[in-house]
Amino acid sequence: MKKALLSAAVAAVSVVSSTQAVAAPMSPSSGNVAQYFSPIVQDAFTLLADTDDPLLVYYIPRRGGVAVQYPLSTSPVPRFQLNAYTPFSGFFAYQELTNLNGTLSTTSDLGMLQQLQSEASAQGMYITPAPASKAKTRFLVAGYEVTTGRIDVACTHEFIEVVTPTGAIRQVPVPKCFTRQDPTQPYDLDTNVMYRFTSTNASSGSVVAQDISFQATTLPGWVNHLRFLMATGGQWDHILTAKIDWEIKTQDINRQARFYVNWQVLFERAGIFAAYHANSCVDTEVRTFFEQLVTCGAENTCGLRLEYQQTNGTWGPLAPSGSNPANMVTSVQRRLQDELFNEVRKYTTPVPGQVLDQRTAAFTLRANYDKLSLNKNELIYVTYNPGVTNVSAATTLNISCLLGGFEQGSVTWNMYDAGCRAMLGQP
Repeated sequence: MKKALLSAAVAAVSVVSSTQAVAAPMSPSSGNVAQYFSPIVQDAFTLLADTDDPLLVYYIPRRGGVAVQYPLSTSPVPRFQLNAYTPFSGFFAYQELTNLNGTLSTTSDLGMLQQLQSEASAQGMYITPAPASKAKTRFLVAGYEVTTGRIDVACTHEFIEVVTPTGAIRQVPVPKCFTRQDPTQPYDLDTNVMYRFTSTNASSGSVVAQDISFQATTLPGWVNHLRFLMATGGQWDHILTAKIDWEIKTQDINRQARFYVNWQVLFERAGIFAAYHANSCVDTEVRTFFEQLVTCGAENTCGLRLEYQQTNGTWGPLAPSGSNPANMVTSVQRRLQDELFNEVRKYTTPVPGQVLDQRTAAFTLRANYDKLSLNKNELIYVTYNPGVTNVSAATTLNISCLLGGFEQGSVTWNMYDAGCRAMLGQP
């Protein structure tokens, strides 16, 4: 049963439903799908609804860690390795360093992914990782933020004069180090960890279920501490963590608005506008007319008064927060343009050598006697989309639960710790 559940959870990473071709994550202001899940799941994931499919839930993990192969076996294999070595040349010749490399995964906490899948299935829902328009990866190495994905330390010796108790003057070598990425800032060998560090970055324009890898060489003096961590399965937060900042483009659901129209006043206003443009408006001028019209709040003065449906179901002149005014103008223009203007297209015969026909359009005032005969205001309902909004979310990647390495060879997962087993979805 547990294997089937995990398979369903992992398969959800690559699920693409037929509705997703046109659907998109919904803005939290339009639909709070997280309320249907337990507090522990809400703590582990940022959850978003879908604009079209009420059963689809997008997730962004808040925490990740080391990628693991064969997570349900008795001997899971972390994608991580480290060993000590002693160089015989270079600035740190004959000093013990540590080489390490690994892969971090945003979906490494399979136990919580199981829980999310289980709670979603119980409600007839299914899950998929959210699409991210942007992703920014930052590694934090012993307090040193690596935004370029690279640390490359260059060191030289400076000599200072020291007077001994006997009065003799000695030249004492002092290391002076900088990173090649920023040669203006000193790199302290006593507080920093890495001598060399390179990493990949999470990809923008993809889903949030991703792996990122790194390779590193530590400075001298860290080997014994790393041996202790690998003997106890301890946390690496004070040495190395990573954070991915995601930007998710979300859509609001269509909202409703209504406007009162005084047709006689509206046609007078349209006539004055058309006359100002020689009774032949181009498309941008017609757009300007409707932009001015929407901002007017009195139908007996401007011909139109617009009201928005508020989140509590009432109607008012102020658009709900997050609404895109341009989309509202488009909705009003789409509804009223053919009532006010005639579109006259002009066809120009192409001359030899031209590839495309040239078509232009002009708009003239329409003599709409049906509407002009109305002596009362008319109420018209329209729908509009507030537009795209950006939702920010983050995934923090931690290293823990690792044993072995160094002389023991391969790194293993700490199966003696219940918390580590739970991360793999094992009891």
